[in-house]
Amino acid sequence: MIRRHKIKKLPALFLGFSLLVLSGCVAPLSSNFTARSLDKGKIGLDAGAIPLAEEAWCPAAKVAVGMTSNLDIGFHLEPFAIGLFGKYSFTNTIENGFSSAGLFGLGATANGMYAYTGPILSYKMDFFEPYFVGRYNYIRISEDIEDIWFGDTIAAAGNYYYFQFTFGGILWITRKFGLNFELSTFSGAPGFFELDGTIFLVGLKGRL
Repeated sequence: MIRRHKIKKLPALFLGFSLLVLSGCVAPLSSNFTARSLDKGKIGLDAGAIPLAEEAWCPAAKVAVGMTSNLDIGFHLEPFAIGLFGKYSFTNTIENGFSSAGLFGLGATANGMYAYTGPILSYKMDFFEPYFVGRYNYIRISEDIEDIWFGDTIAAAGNYYYFQFTFGGILWITRKFGLNFELSTFSGAPGFFELDGTIFLVGLKGRL
């Protein structure tokens, strides 16, 4: 039997995310996408970490390549989620201004697979670039996952759906190197945790 809990207090939220990440029940937690494309032949590198508990961090990394002036294809890696993503810029302002894009991703978790899609909006302002990412996430869990400490079912085999809304910004130190931060909130229930809280990411962003 699946016990359902709604996580509201910060320590419980961190514990819940730790269990979900370690059991492979969620899509990649990091987004760190802007709507601007890399441009054809350019490479983008991202590395960051998400605090899940007092001494537990979830590392995240991405590598992307500009396939055309508006299309980027890349590789997304987190401890228990690995996959590919694509981003197409509908409005692509390379210098200062507004950009919009569509995002899609597909990959594997420790206990199944995930897919996501959604819009990206960003605005480049000289050295600062705020962005918003809205993701609709689909998770397929191939078999029941049990809590190794208490024996309860964390998530039953099946299909799960949830939304992730990310607000972030990049502080561009140079034209090719920046500091990245973002805050994500969730709506939905992958497994038996109803995600009701926020997580944040800090990281570095490079362009080659």
